[in-house]
Amino acid sequence: MSLKRDKNKRKINFKVIATGVVAITLIGIVGISIGSNSGKSPFNSNIILTVSSTLENGVSKGVQFFTGGFSDILNFKSNAKKVTKLEEENEELKKQITELKGELEDTSSLEQLKKSLKFVDEKYIANQVSAKVVSKNDGLWYTSMVVSAGSEDGVKENSLVMNGYGLVGIVTEVSSNYSKVITLLDTTSSVSFKLSRDSNCKGIITTGTGIKNEEVNRNKGLLQGYMLDSDYDVLPGDSVVTSGLGLYPKDIVIGEVTKVTEDKSKSLKYVVVKPNVNFKSIDNVVIVEPRNMN
Repeated sequence: MSLKRDKNKRKINFKVIATGVVAITLIGIVGISIGSNSGKSPFNSNIILTVSSTLENGVSKGVQFFTGGFSDILNFKSNAKKVTKLEEENEELKKQITELKGELEDTSSLEQLKKSLKFVDEKYIANQVSAKVVSKNDGLWYTSMVVSAGSEDGVKENSLVMNGYGLVGIVTEVSSNYSKVITLLDTTSSVSFKLSRDSNCKGIITTGTGIKNEEVNRNKGLLQGYMLDSDYDVLPGDSVVTSGLGLYPKDIVIGEVTKVTEDKSKSLKYVVVKPNVNFKSIDNVVIVEPRNMN
């Protein structure tokens, strides 16, 4: 290819130079002819030199133009290849970054799951398995979901479900490789709790309490319940954990009291609790075998 381009370049140069020489020769012949007929030359030597110089400059610039243009074409092709290569390398880097982010998220999630085990006494974690959430109910909040672990993994009905932030819910249905979980936001869910600062103050988180704006609270991702005794001293900011009554072992983090209202006619004290778990975003959970209620 290089030899062919050199031959073409030489052909162009030769044609341009030949054209210039012919033009100079013609001018000279015309000048001589006129001079011989009139006895006086219409062109002096300065004019002829000027014309010759102009033609030489034109020929030189023409050659430079063709040479420079050919060089620009070669540079354009070379730069285009470099750009294509850089684009490919950029896409590969983007892919590697995405994979790295996924690995970091998985690592972070595993660390959170490890933290969840500190909520449960060792006798309840002899058989525990981590699982991914594979589907959830429609809507903003997780009220029910399906996780990627089932009976073949040792999951049983009424198994406890947690993540690194606290109590998520409980297993209600089990198949070979999957399980259904209802969370604390589900209308059928119920859990006994106590105040962290005073274990004597107990209550129940459940729906259908009759608390004002109950549905509004649930749509905001809040839990509601009532104290077992209206004389219990409960205040906004109190931390609540499982009491140990019923299916759930004690001292698993539930959330924080945000509002307390009292219905003196019914001798009931209602509470609204903000859960520690973000029920808008649950990706991984730990499933722990159920308590032996016998």
